[in-house]
This record gives sequence, C-alpha cells and structure tokens, in this order.
Amino acid sequence: MADPHDDLRAIADGVRRVTTLPPAQTVRRRSDQRRRRRAAVTGVGLAVLAVTAGVTLTQPRDHVATPDRGVSPAGPVSPSVVPSVTASAGPREILGGRRQVRIVVPGVGGAALAIGRADDRVRATAERGVDDGALWVLRPERDRFRIELATPRGAGPVCMTVVHDAAPGSVRGRACDPAAQTQLFRIDQVPDGSYSIFQGKRYVQVVDGTHALVPDLPEALTTTYEFEDRGAATQKPDATSSATG
Repeated sequence: MADPHDDLRAIADGVRRVTTLPPAQTVRRRSDQRRRRRAAVTGVGLAVLAVTAGVTLTQPRDHVATPDRGVSPAGPVSPSVVPSVTASAGPREILGGRRQVRIVVPGVGGAALAIGRADDRVRATAERGVDDGALWVLRPERDRFRIELATPRGAGPVCMTVVHDAAPGSVRGRACDPAAQTQLFRIDQVPDGSYSIFQGKRYVQVVDGTHALVPDLPEALTTTYEFEDRGAATQKPDATSSATG
C-alpha cells in the first residue's frame, strides 16, 4: 500500500516548482525582450499612422486645379472693362458742363427729356432711338445753367428755351442765345438726391398725359430729375454760349 507521505511530498515538490521564481538574470532578459517587442510594434504602428496621415494631408493637393496658362489670376479689373456705371462722373463734372447726360424723370417710369422728332417741343419720353435729342450738357453761367443739346442741330448749338405761349407754356429747343434769359435755369438738389429745375417764377415740370415739359404750372414742386451720365461732352462751350454778361 502506497505511503501517504509520498503523495504529500510529491504535491509539495510540485508547488515548489510552480512558485519558485526564476533567477534575476532570467527575469531581466525576459523583461528586455518584452520591451523590445512592444517598441517594435509601436514603431510599426506609428509608421503606418504617419504614412496614412501623409496621404490624408497631401491628397487635397492632388485635386487642386492648375490654372490654364492663358488665364490670369483674378485681380483688379482694368479700366478698359470697368462697367460705365462705376465710371460715372459725379455732380461736380456734370454740373460743370463737362459731361453729357440724360435728364431722367423718375416719376414718369424713367422717361427722359428729349426734343421731339416732329417738332421742337421738349417732352419726357421712353421712346428708343432719340438719343440725339435726349442728351444734354448743363452749361453753368454764374448761378444758373444753360441746358444745351449735346449734339448741335442745323446752324449751331440748341438750348432748352421757355416759351410763355398758351398756358401752361412750353419748353422748346431753340438756337442758343447768350442774351436770352428764358434759356437760363436754376438747378437745385432736393432732399432725396434728385434735382429741381426752376425758371423765372416757377418750377419747370412735366404734365400728366402729354408728358410735355412746361414752365407755368401754378403749383408746388411735383417733378424732379436725375442726371444720368453718358460720357464726356463732345461740344465745348463757345464764346457766345459761355457768356456771363
């Protein structure tokens, strides 16, 4: 029969084998091996991450479009292609007689003052093809203005002229006359930025229906005007139309 003490000794020997620590040198060697393995794995991971990041960061450059060699980068627009509206002159040039303008009547759907084709009467019209009768130059004479047609007709310059005929009168295109007080108008800016035209004792205004420009309406200001720049005046004032006497 087996001795029970032999079994106990076998169990004790097994426990000693399991619980006995290896020598310190062996422990250090194993620890160094584990650190090297972790460092190698970490290095590989970082390398993969760097490559991935590099691809991610550099990928957008592959999609940047290269400008055509014949196309210049966006920059300031050259003066030759600036829209005319941005190059429009200010009040100083317009009221100084250096610009030709359309005299627009905002209250009549943007119609402009023009000399009629069939007569010399000035009306507000939106008719096309009347630019030669709808462009004016505001010639200053002291505190008044002579409103002269930009393109001369017949023998010489044509000016707006007040005619006190059948009420409420009329404004017509007549030869400019330096002695004619009926060709001198006062032009004032009103609070909304537009302008009034005054001659003699009353405002020069547009009447409903015919849209004729008249000088003798017995009423307060109802018609104002805007000056739409249409370029440099081609007709310079001569000795007679610039007289101040």
